Amino acid sequence: MSRTDATTLQHYKTLEVRFDRAAQMYDATFGPADADGHGNPLLDWLRAEHVRTLRELLPARAAVLDIGCGTGEEALALVREGYSVLGIDVSPVMIRQAQTKAAVFGVRRGFTCRVLPAGQLGRLDERGPFQGAYASLGTLNTEPDLPGVARGLHALLERGAPFVATVMSRRCLFEILWNLRRLKPAATLKRSGMWAEGRAGASAVTAPVRFYSPRAFAAPFRPYFAVESVRAFPLWLPPVHLHEVYRDAPDGFARAKRWDARMSAWPVFRALGDHFLMVLRHTADPQPDLSQADQDELANP
Repeated sequence: MSRTDATTLQHYKTLEVRFDRAAQMYDATFGPADADGHGNPLLDWLRAEHVRTLRELLPARAAVLDIGCGTGEEALALVREGYSVLGIDVSPVMIRQAQTKAAVFGVRRGFTCRVLPAGQLGRLDERGPFQGAYASLGTLNTEPDLPGVARGLHALLERGAPFVATVMSRRCLFEILWNLRRLKPAATLKRSGMWAEGRAGASAVTAPVRFYSPRAFAAPFRPYFAVESVRAFPLWLPPVHLHEVYRDAPDGFARAKRWDARMSAWPVFRALGDHFLMVLRHTADPQPDLSQADQDELANP
């Protein structure tokens, strides 16, 4: 979808206002789970899996870019393991929460953050080069300028560096089956490939959002990145907005986690999770032009 500069700026302002409002209570609702019922145990598991994936891909003590860092939960986990992380987020209040959290945890080195939308990476004062980047749990489903993200990352990442994006899918198999079992198919989340107001990322924030198939998401990154792998994230566990199902019986999903490990990267299934996790590799050299099928899917999702 073509978007004018004024439209894009208004989009960013909308995101800023919506996420600023949610920031104060964000960790109590979506942060680490505790014995008092705060936080979200399903997100704990997803964040741990995401950090494990990053650890496997990134060189030790790498400089990493966190796109949409929120309150800094994953960034600070990486800093504690020796990585250096620069986080950006469209929400100033989220950034202040991340800075406060770093101070409370005694993190004085290795973590910095800036108020900046993902599509404006070209305005970042820190020029890198970074050895990796990531955007977790639906951050880029709210970003109106994915080609701008691709260009910004191209300028900031070393050649061969990984970019890990966790993106909300167009279809979620667990959600469909769950609601059919409950005889409530209409309760299935509307996952439009066009821009619409909806649930943004792992939060309950309502904002302009667009859902992607893996091919449609990868298309704007094609000039500078090659897709290395795609897997559902998760496949057989509840989607984030049904986290109460997981909270009520987390041990009951042990088998589902084993199925996820076995099946999440299978063709077809990898596009049917609540999110898909895509690893793109910075090639530096321009890739072949988009196929007609890619162009058609991006224009008419």
